[in-house]
Formats: sequence, structure tokens, C-alpha cells
Amino acid sequence: MESSSFPKSESELPSSEKVAAHVGRLERTHAILAIAPLGWALFHLVEQWSLFRGRLAWLAQMRATSGNFATLLEIALAVLPILAWAGLHARALVLRRPIPGSVTRDEGGLALGLSALQPVASSLALLFLGWHVVWLWVPKLLGAAPVETYDAMQRTLGLPWALGLHAFGLAAVLWHLAAALPDGLTAMGLLRTDEGRRGARTVAVVLALALFVLFAQMVGWVGTGTGTFWPIEVVQPT
Repeated sequence: MESSSFPKSESELPSSEKVAAHVGRLERTHAILAIAPLGWALFHLVEQWSLFRGRLAWLAQMRATSGNFATLLEIALAVLPILAWAGLHARALVLRRPIPGSVTRDEGGLALGLSALQPVASSLALLFLGWHVVWLWVPKLLGAAPVETYDAMQRTLGLPWALGLHAFGLAAVLWHLAAALPDGLTAMGLLRTDEGRRGARTVAVVLALALFVLFAQMVGWVGTGTGTFWPIEVVQPT
């Protein structure tokens, strides 16, 4: 069964429906850009994994991924798409349009549960990502050395309110992604059936839970030196 609610291409529509097609393009673009944080999350997980090998390993990794080319690539593939998503999200809220992941197509309890909080989760996810960029990424652009970034993370994440904020923010980002991923894949033309959307949503929820555990463990390690869910012992190279 076809389940996509996104309209066909504008060339297939009569001229009286061109305005509706334009709205459809914006909604399709919104759905695709709403899953941009997934790529940034996966990149950050790979980049920051060196934290589990200690401070020196992390500093070496940051020096390798903090060059001009890497920074421009991160801006083009992550920061700009997320900014565009933020703009379309604000537009949807002002015009009271549905946002990706907030409208279900009779896909069962999991979809209903995720969509119920999706407008709030998406807004909180954007606020958390904005705070994260201002806290760590802007100083990096302004020339902060990796050692300064590490010290700032360790100093801030050692505070209980910062650990709580990260737990809440990570939950919002990953809830948003779990709910929005089927709509994003549908807008890209990769999902066309209800069964495909249900499968994608299940995979998205499992992926979100796994990412939450890994990122929370990483944040706990930086802030407390022991991890969040299980203890970590770093063995320094001899």
C-alpha cells in the first residue's frame, strides 16, 4: 500500500495546484533536513570515541580532524543543514503546519507514542544543538586549541546541572530522530509502503537507544572519569 503523503512532482500537476506543490516541496525539504542531526551524531560518535582511550588520544584525534578542510566539510554537511532545518521548523510552528514525525498514518502504537511528543522534542533538540554549538564549536572556530576544548568539557561536564542538561538534550535529539526518520526517508523516495515505514521506525528507535547509551557513557566519562552506565579504566600506552 502506498503511504507517502508527499505530492508528486510539480510537472505532473495542473497550474491551479502550483502553490500546493510549492508547499509540498517545502514540507519534503523539511522532512529531509530534519534527519540531518543523524549524520552529525554518527560523525561525532566516531570522532569522539578516542575519549575512551584518554586525554592524549583525544587531543591527537582532534588535531587530525580540526583542520580547515574538515571544518568546512562539517559546516557544509552538518551545520548549514541543521540551520536550514531550524528555519523550516520555526516556519511550521508559526503556520501551524505538521512537522516531520508528528503525524502518523495509522502505523500503530510506537508511531503514536513517538509522534505525541515530537513537536516538543524537535524544539528542545534544536535548542540543545544550538547551545552545544555556542559552547564548544564557536570557540573552536575562533581558534581555541583542542586542549582548551577538552578542559572546557571536563570542567563543565563535571557539574551536575550540565550532566543533567546533556541527558535531557540527548534524549530530545534522539527522540526527534526516531520519530522523524521514516518521514525523511519517505521524502527522499526510499520508503513507499506502510510496512517499510514501520520497519524504519523500529530500526530508528533501536539506533536511538544505542546512541543514547554510547553518548551518555561518553559524557559521563568526561565529566566524572568513570563513565555513566559502567566503569571505564583507561590504559595509557607505554
